Amino acid sequence: MSDSNHTPPRTHAIIAGAGMGGLTLALALLKKGYDVDIYEQSPELREVGAGLWISANGAKVMAALGLKEKLERINLPPQDRLIRYWKTGEGKSVYNRDANPSRADHTLIQVLRSELQRVLYEAVVAIKPDAVHFGVRSVGAETVDGRARLLLDDGSHIEGDVVIGCDGAHSRVRQSMFGPAPARYTGALAWRGLTPMDKLKPQHREPLASTWVGPTAHVTTYPVQKNGEMFVSFSAQVDSDTWHTESWSEKGDLADALRDFEGWHPDIIDLFVGSENLFRWGLFVRDPLQAWSQGRVTLVGDACHSMTPYLGMGVNMTMEDAYVLARCLEQGPDDIPAALARYDRARIERANRTKEASLKMFGIFHHPDLAAAATAWPYIDTHWSAQAVRERYDWLLQYDATAVEI
Repeated sequence: MSDSNHTPPRTHAIIAGAGMGGLTLALALLKKGYDVDIYEQSPELREVGAGLWISANGAKVMAALGLKEKLERINLPPQDRLIRYWKTGEGKSVYNRDANPSRADHTLIQVLRSELQRVLYEAVVAIKPDAVHFGVRSVGAETVDGRARLLLDDGSHIEGDVVIGCDGAHSRVRQSMFGPAPARYTGALAWRGLTPMDKLKPQHREPLASTWVGPTAHVTTYPVQKNGEMFVSFSAQVDSDTWHTESWSEKGDLADALRDFEGWHPDIIDLFVGSENLFRWGLFVRDPLQAWSQGRVTLVGDACHSMTPYLGMGVNMTMEDAYVLARCLEQGPDDIPAALARYDRARIERANRTKEASLKMFGIFHHPDLAAAATAWPYIDTHWSAQAVRERYDWLLQYDATAVEI
């Protein structure tokens, strides 16, 4: 019988990790005709993290994947975004408030991390119901005889045309490619929590996104919803000489949080006291990578450019990575290594620039001039002027992963 009527097998992508990067990439590749399997070490999707911001650059990816409207239905968009003084709670609106407004879109989609993960997961399994394999632990990846292999902890491997490590800051795929990447403690720790609005004073129920700034700490707050119930999601970063673990899932003690934020406005204290759970972890950095790909293996998101949270760009950079990689693979399924080389050229410089810019924001958010009102307000007026905000964010927000040259 002639083989002329046989459909050639689809290019097969193997993904390590079912987080934001793995699911975004899987959905993009499935929509572009790839066969995709994701291997996730957890036994099921886990609710890790509180809220997150999808900014304009990430929203362009969600729109291209057909998910923006679904996310907007669970979004609680802020009517304004404020910088607040840590002692008094006084705030200043800082976005697009001058005669020369930003050319970038500064709107946000504010959702729970678990809700975004659920939306992505449902979209993936709607196309391929058995795409996600839970309870499978990967330990590395390699290219052998023109094929990519994901190596598993039981000594076996899974073979495909390309392997993508979306397995986070502690990526075993990255380690197998480039060796250990020592993490350096930044001198700051992070807190996060989720507080029901009905436990808070009326001012917390306003649809505002706020960043409270002080001399040694800052706190970001914004509303989110979960199953129709309203919450305030908050994340806080504070200077600390004490070394902490990098795990997002380590529980924090309320007494420690209250010591860290002693003297802060009661509205901030109320958030910590009312939170259903508190989590605390150390903020670490790793040296930027100059290559993400090797043979038929590459990396996405925190696996290749984990960054501090000071610009709020981590998940948005991951979305960009995933979509640009999917475009590169769509254009070059017959030469995977060449497609991955294009991906590296398209993404590494921007990701490393963002990583550096985020770390620099640490010194802006935490500054001695913020200690007293007399010096704090001139400092805020300078560093959160409309021009300063444009210079800080426009180059990030204007990027379009769906159209950028690759």
